[in-house]
Amino acid sequence: KDGRLYGRGSGDMKAGVVAMIYAVVALKRAGYLPGGNVTICTVVEEECTGNGALAAPLDTLFPPSSSSAAAANDVRSKIAVIIPEPFPFIVTAQMGVLWFRAAVTGRPCHVLQTSAGSNAIEGAIALYTALKVLEERYNKEGENYRFHPAYRGIDHPVNFNLGKIEGGNWASSVPSSCTFEARVGFFPGVTIDEVKRDVESTLHEAATEMGLRLEISYRGFHADGAVLLSEYVDGKRKRDALDDGGTGERSLQREFVETIQKCHGLASSSSSSKCIAKSESLPLKPITCTCDARFYSSLYQDPTKVAVTCYGPESTNIHGVDESVSLKSMRDVTATIALFIRDWCGLVGQRD
Repeated sequence: KDGRLYGRGSGDMKAGVVAMIYAVVALKRAGYLPGGNVTICTVVEEECTGNGALAAPLDTLFPPSSSSAAAANDVRSKIAVIIPEPFPFIVTAQMGVLWFRAAVTGRPCHVLQTSAGSNAIEGAIALYTALKVLEERYNKEGENYRFHPAYRGIDHPVNFNLGKIEGGNWASSVPSSCTFEARVGFFPGVTIDEVKRDVESTLHEAATEMGLRLEISYRGFHADGAVLLSEYVDGKRKRDALDDGGTGERSLQREFVETIQKCHGLASSSSSSKCIAKSESLPLKPITCTCDARFYSSLYQDPTKVAVTCYGPESTNIHGVDESVSLKSMRDVTATIALFIRDWCGLVGQRD
């Protein structure tokens, strides 16, 4: 409808998967094959842990060794990773994410004596309310030493979410137990242990004041935040970012970003003048969620050998019942990836 495809998962991220597959299909149908190695990798458990990426073949995560000094110094012998998440821009950084489960125990009683009991469901809601104070503290740039400059100018980048709650037996008893599960976001550079200490001290202090017993456990996401493109942390290339050895060669990140920009411009416009304008206007900015791009970033990789970002079709209301993706954007991203393969790997004629 109106140039958009609707459906759960259409944008996040079936459209991105289609784009990267059909970029290679399009090259093949045009009679070409990549001159270098191209890996298409689709995995499970990207959303919750990233374990799918870690379980993929090692050569998708680590650059192959080369005995050729010339090849080692050639930017195109180094690895470029484009993850087609539903972001129509070049992603520079991503948040850390922690999931936890809180088990709250109160004191049961009949409703005729509610004051004699301690309502665990009401207590759980109060505990989460206390946690939201921590969320606001995390978001205050001037007062928070943990704030990361990549997120300057982003409205409320740190988000906590109460995702699940259950408790009680029936309407006429004060419930003695309640559990809730929540998601906590935090900036790159902040350790998971620091976040756990903040969460635990906040919740235990509030639980003690309310006379509640509390147990906290962790499962699912234990994801560090990550800066994917350190040379572009504020959306523009750092003035002090060094190119290769002062030889005039562009750094890997610069080559990577400029190639995506150029290819996006060519893909999204047929006019050369518009191509230039479009190329310059493709934004570079962070995301306030996370994905498995962190495993390809400087957290685990040498940024002089591996460059990574997320870039994919424009989508709306992802994870919602009216999720949709722009068909034009999906076409443009497909063409951009195909052109990127051409420029990064080179092409060879396909043999019959």
